[in-house]
Amino acid sequence: MIEHPPSSIAFRGLMAAVCLALLAGCLPPRHNSPAATEPQLPAPPANFTATPGNAVITLTWTASTGATAYNVKRATTDGGPYTLLAQLAAATSNGYTDSSVTNGTAYYYVVSSLNAAGESANSAQASATPQAPNVPPAAPTNLVAAPGDTQVSLTWSASSGATSYNVKRSGTSGGPYTQIAASTSTAYTDTALTDGTTYYYVVSALNAAGESANSAQASATPMAPGVVPAAPTNLTATPGDTQVSLTWSASSGATSYNVKRSGTSGGPYTQIAASTSTSFTDTALTNGTTYYYVVSAVNSTGESANSAQVVAVPGVSNPPPPTFGTWINVTPAGVDLTDNLCGNDGTQSVAVDPSNPSNLYAQFNCQGIWKSTDYGATWTGPINRGANAAAVSDCVGGITVLSSGKNVMGGNGASTKDGDGPPTPTMYQGCIAGSGEGFWKSVDGGVNWTKHFVAPGLIRQDYYAPLVDPYDGNHLIMAGHEQDSIVESVDGGQAWTAVPLDIGMLTNGRTGFVFFINTGNAATTRGTWLWIGEQNGGLNGTWRTANGGATWVQVDMNEHPLGAAQIYQPDSSGVVFMAGSNSIAGQGVLRSADYGQTWTHVGLTNNESVVIGTSKNVYAMFGFPAGPGGTFDSSFELAAQPGDGTWVAPGTPAGLTQGAAQISGVNDGNNNILVGAMWNSGLWRYIEP
Repeated sequence: MIEHPPSSIAFRGLMAAVCLALLAGCLPPRHNSPAATEPQLPAPPANFTATPGNAVITLTWTASTGATAYNVKRATTDGGPYTLLAQLAAATSNGYTDSSVTNGTAYYYVVSSLNAAGESANSAQASATPQAPNVPPAAPTNLVAAPGDTQVSLTWSASSGATSYNVKRSGTSGGPYTQIAASTSTAYTDTALTDGTTYYYVVSALNAAGESANSAQASATPMAPGVVPAAPTNLTATPGDTQVSLTWSASSGATSYNVKRSGTSGGPYTQIAASTSTSFTDTALTNGTTYYYVVSAVNSTGESANSAQVVAVPGVSNPPPPTFGTWINVTPAGVDLTDNLCGNDGTQSVAVDPSNPSNLYAQFNCQGIWKSTDYGATWTGPINRGANAAAVSDCVGGITVLSSGKNVMGGNGASTKDGDGPPTPTMYQGCIAGSGEGFWKSVDGGVNWTKHFVAPGLIRQDYYAPLVDPYDGNHLIMAGHEQDSIVESVDGGQAWTAVPLDIGMLTNGRTGFVFFINTGNAATTRGTWLWIGEQNGGLNGTWRTANGGATWVQVDMNEHPLGAAQIYQPDSSGVVFMAGSNSIAGQGVLRSADYGQTWTHVGLTNNESVVIGTSKNVYAMFGFPAGPGGTFDSSFELAAQPGDGTWVAPGTPAGLTQGAAQISGVNDGNNNILVGAMWNSGLWRYIEP
């Protein structure tokens, strides 16, 4: 142990005391104060929202106190995990627009706050799904229709934004279409269809905004698999001049037909044509040679057996006349065909007095009634110089001439017996325009006239000249001008009643002409009429009644041209001719052998107005009320009686520019003569060789 001297110990004690004193005096007094502030984490952002748009999502939140920045995070799964999308300075933004999104996809977002102390917890999650603007989808594309057995399978390409599709069908190309299904897929099978029938389809796309336009049309014809069509039936062969015309009934499922011919009955046959229709004309044949025909039906599966055989011998069974006459203009010099006057369509009516065939009468629009006493060669007039002469002259219309020996009732209702009638004929005039509009009657050969009111017409008095019952001169029928009206009189035109019409005869402002059909019997002729509608695309056609209009039957689709129609009945054996267009048998002249119940096409394929016949020939001509200066091809054609042979077109003179409205035929003891009212071409005369 080391011993220290006392002086050393004392010094050390003194120094300690001095230091303690110094410390006590030198240090400032101590005070109670808080510790230095440490940085704190900001709170997570509040009120976080996500708003969708078109390929964008907009984020907003409420700023967090103390935050210097924000981390925006995104996930495609609810609840994360989240990926950092952006870091934003707090001083510049408390929102963010995400434009890296895909419409229709759901996105999930959180945002956190940052400062020097670190990052807050995530905010509450917000989610949104961007969408394109709310507009209807585009029409579907690539529609395909695949036929099957009694069904058609449809497929198409999807339309963006569509939620479903309307499937529509029609039996006619171009529609109208009927919706048959609503599909949420891009395929549909239409079942329970009829094999061999073609169906037409379109598809439209839908969403909440509406429906698209229809797709392009697709069509298909369902067909039973692997079935060869049956052999055609009802094969007929009609011989002609160096040709044979074949027709047959369709075979179900057939897409074409093989036409075969042989020079020997029973074959072997050589195929001469493949036809997609049910008719064929074999031409360039040898007249007088016998030909044998069969037809088979074909589809994708194969060929049917042959039809029953038919035979035909081509030849000229009824050749046309070898020589022709020439039309000569016989218009009287005093007639004006060029000025409009009261509505001048020239002349549309010429009629012969059956009791005096040398006497013919013609009505010139707005210029009265003229007369010929030499079979139409020369004319004088106007002859209406008596009562109501001016009104009868100021008329657009036509006349009817009754035999001067017919039993007719005079203006006072008195009856004149057959054979005891006046020496001059009774005449009727129907005016459809002019101050003389209405129905007029003359009992003295056209000198004096009396007007009779057509009661069923009410304010409409525009009727064409009447047709006369061939067995009763007082029984008349008359057609309204551009109105749905037929009227009937049984007292020579003094009183009239309305005739019922079938709904199919309503023309909506067109003119239908009506005619008696002579059945050879007075009682049945009285109610047997033929009505021909004006050309309207076959909408009205030709109708027949056998009971005076109580019921009507449509017998053909034939319709007459504007302004005129004339039928020809050579006798009461049943043969009737009419002309026009739109018949399913063909355009031009039609012939019936059963009093107008059925019709076949004869002649050329010209649109015609008038048919007239003589003892030798049958003639047809087209006419049209073209007005002064107008020009139309008259399409003059003829055939030898009985009109079922070869028709020819000999032509007409250049001056005959509008064709016939009406033609009358007479015989002067040497020749048959035709006299035609040819609208603004005037009166023309034809002497048959």
